[in-house]
Amino acid sequence: MRKMLLFGLMILLLSSCGTGTFQVPKQDYQAKVQVLGVVPLLLDRQAPLDYPQREALYDLLVRSNAGKHEQLVTRLKAKKGYFDVRSLSGSADLLEMSLLAGERPRDEVGRPTGYLFNPEAVDELARRNVVDALLVVIFTGGKVEETRRSRNLLESLNTGYNDVLVTAAVIDRQGQPLWTMAGKDSFQAMTLQYADFDEAYYNRTDQVEVKNIRLSGIEPLLMPAPESAEQATVPKLYERLFDQIAAGISPGLLGSL
Repeated sequence: MRKMLLFGLMILLLSSCGTGTFQVPKQDYQAKVQVLGVVPLLLDRQAPLDYPQREALYDLLVRSNAGKHEQLVTRLKAKKGYFDVRSLSGSADLLEMSLLAGERPRDEVGRPTGYLFNPEAVDELARRNVVDALLVVIFTGGKVEETRRSRNLLESLNTGYNDVLVTAAVIDRQGQPLWTMAGKDSFQAMTLQYADFDEAYYNRTDQVEVKNIRLSGIEPLLMPAPESAEQATVPKLYERLFDQIAAGISPGLLGSL
């Protein structure tokens, strides 16, 4: 019986682990952040993204991101880890210009490691909405070095691939991070390129080309067709992203262990 209880406790502990890194002790985070404000999803248009339809892709992201932070608020409220979670309003473009003070250096393989924030703009937004901290989610582009395999898993190619990635941070009223999801924890929202192993195979060459996915192939990921006229479909990439963030910053019963 005791072994069963210990096993159950281990499962519960493992399931309570989230993604991201607390920059302060969890107990301090829980004490400091009682009311969390969730900012509309931001897009870093200055990111180093090499994609032929870059501006069209960014416009598509802006349309797809609009209003989605409210679904993140719903997930966080369901976790019951805060006294209140508030959806903040405002133009994502204007918020990006006022809140972001610059990007931190990327890691050795090209993944984003987070952003610096303008303390005056953060404080003004937090005070106006009467929140203790802000959750800022930022979509960004970049070339990340990694190994990708063919569909049959027999071939692989290690090189740089252009992706759309997402970082997130909970920041206090001074713009200092309390929790971050970046670097190795950054969320891979979309892959924009693929290694054409089939072409190399049929042309009997070891030179595998990296090709861009057309915008028409990316659009269904962001704006899938609804299953019915009455039902709006939430893209799976947002569901996975929001689940990952909610698991990372929702203090639970075992959060201080």
